[in-house]
Amino acid sequence: MREIAWNGIRFTAPEDWTPAELGFRYILLEQAAAPVLEIKWGPIKGNFSHTRHLRQLSTRHEKSMEKTLRDWSLPADWQQALKPFQTGGFQWQSPRYSGIGATLYCPSCRTATLIQFYRSNPAFNDAVASALIASFQDHSRDEQTRWSVFDIHADVPSYLKLWRHRFTAGYFELKFTSKAHTVILNRWGPASILLAGKDLAGFAGSVASFPSPPVMDENLETVQWSFPRAAGRWAQALNRIKIIPFPQQFRMWHLEEKNRILAVRVEGRRPLPPPVFNMIWKGFGCV
Repeated sequence: MREIAWNGIRFTAPEDWTPAELGFRYILLEQAAAPVLEIKWGPIKGNFSHTRHLRQLSTRHEKSMEKTLRDWSLPADWQQALKPFQTGGFQWQSPRYSGIGATLYCPSCRTATLIQFYRSNPAFNDAVASALIASFQDHSRDEQTRWSVFDIHADVPSYLKLWRHRFTAGYFELKFTSKAHTVILNRWGPASILLAGKDLAGFAGSVASFPSPPVMDENLETVQWSFPRAAGRWAQALNRIKIIPFPQQFRMWHLEEKNRILAVRVEGRRPLPPPVFNMIWKGFGCV
């Protein structure tokens, strides 16, 4: 089992259940190129209704489910694990797939979640489903949001909201924004190919623009750069009112044992407080 964490939710799943689709509040995992788990979640205004959410699901998937969606009693171990939530169960059948699932509502964070397992996938079994349900969380217990997909993990302040994400062969990007900052997490690989014929500073210069040369540490495994602080109140005021945010902070490092390159960059009209920037890059890594 491994951890998967995405935009507020987190749980553990078998290692061979891999993300096939990632939306802002949506995850579809597959195993052997077939769907095995689907999760949707979002904030709720007003009262939560299990029946209403089931009806919305039925309308959305009416053709594939062929109107077979119906209530289902959650197993005792699911009920025990989901005590903090208001819950309901459902099951459905289509010509290609069959599924079981639960709707959850957390009164603490007012988040509604729909979790469904594709029981038709041979990878599904009751023990795995119960373990996954027992590990499920829909909000953080501190001011950090955990992100963990594929081979990366990160802890990001909760006030930074996901704006864009990209996962392609050799390149990952998570982009977060707040009123004052844009924070970008990048992962490249394989590093052995990307660094052929150049050092880490040379690679950094090929993927980011720096008004002044970045500094590389003695072991040639870390590159760091920060925008020089404007001199005088007038220059600082000009920085704050410029339309296009400046690059402010950048750190790139080579994980030789993982054959990966990671980087954190900050854009805005002022830098992140150093403790926050340090917390972000120290929490960003590869499994």
